Amino acid sequence: MKTWRRTACRLAIALMALSCTLNGQTPSGTAPASLAGTSWQLVRFQGGDGAVVTPDDGSKYTLTFGADGALAARIDCNRGRGTWKSANPGQLALGPLALTRAMCPPQSMHDRIVTHWSSIRSYVIKDKHLFLSLMADGGIYEFQPAAAAPPSIKSPVAAKGPVTFTCGSGDALRATFYPTQPAMVLLERAGVTRPAFQVKAASGSRYEGDGVLFWEARGEATLNWMGVQSTCKPS
Repeated sequence: MKTWRRTACRLAIALMALSCTLNGQTPSGTAPASLAGTSWQLVRFQGGDGAVVTPDDGSKYTLTFGADGALAARIDCNRGRGTWKSANPGQLALGPLALTRAMCPPQSMHDRIVTHWSSIRSYVIKDKHLFLSLMADGGIYEFQPAAAAPPSIKSPVAAKGPVTFTCGSGDALRATFYPTQPAMVLLERAGVTRPAFQVKAASGSRYEGDGVLFWEARGEATLNWMGVQSTCKPS
């Protein structure tokens, strides 16, 4: 009972903060914290009717807000990229999300989140939790800071790099190459790191991994990151 009261109290405070934001005000006259450079994982969703849905594993549902307006998302078995902007304090507009198309388990929150994506209108950060509000009192998604990455371990394999590339809309890509068998590249973009392994190619060096393809040839690279393709050039 005490746990429920604390949860209800925290949610009520968040709702009040969101209401103030939507009316052009902010709690105590202070502006909401910026989302730029933050990463979050899902805690739960509470609908406008009070029904609560929690994920089986919050780390399967993550959002990373890049300082450049890029957004990286994991929604259960799929990953994707999009854009975000906040024209006024507490307001939030999410651009279309380019997602991979794997079939997630029946109990997944994937379809719910994808359906709600374009209806997210505002945010507030309260007690180190992020609350995203749907339009028309449709509900609130609650997130907590994403779990920190494990401490880096020095590789026993000599590496080349990192080599920095500038891709498509101007965002940076860092690539570190390892002479393993098969050869591997670690690609880092907007705070997300993905490995890819070398495969046969008609020309240049081609690497493929989970949701990522990197093909370097003739002084530039083709990148496919979560279904979005762009051309990258060494910075």
